[in-house]
Amino acid sequence: MMDMMSRLVLPILLLSLVAPMAAGHGANDFAIILRGSSMQPGEAEVLQNDSLTFYNVADENRTIRVDLDSDGTYDQRCETESYNSSSVKDECSFIIDASTWSAGFYFLDVFSNGTLWKTLNLTVANDVHEEAGPPEGYSFNTENESSDDEDDERRVSSEGLGNIAIVIFLSSGAVWLARRN
Repeated sequence: MMDMMSRLVLPILLLSLVAPMAAGHGANDFAIILRGSSMQPGEAEVLQNDSLTFYNVADENRTIRVDLDSDGTYDQRCETESYNSSSVKDECSFIIDASTWSAGFYFLDVFSNGTLWKTLNLTVANDVHEEAGPPEGYSFNTENESSDDEDDERRVSSEGLGNIAIVIFLSSGAVWLARRN
């Protein structure tokens, strides 16, 4: 049984070495609870493309409004009914879409039965995905620039050497496993 395990472990380790690496994140949902006399939390920080969901656990209807462009007019709203454990009408959400919500600070006014009740301070941050690498315009060792043909030859030869190194590494692992048995 142990010999079979060692046969499986080496190929898995080898595959993990040659597998490409990736990182990412999905959109998150930030929850705000509207209680009878309090809102928790009173401020939030989200990324663009996240969502903000309000859960009303009070016996009052609540309406949440936001002025996205600071012109004094509410641009978006969502409404909740009073708490009901068998329905989802006591919750509502805002999708923080990057096309309408730019990075910055927002005040979401929460109305309870038509009267301003509380205000949520919301910070929206850019959802930036940058490639790792040198900054734009950066150059290294430009004193000895070579022609494009030489660069192509170097690129092809270095890719070939990398492939040869992988084949040698995998072959030596297979030979090692064969000799162990």
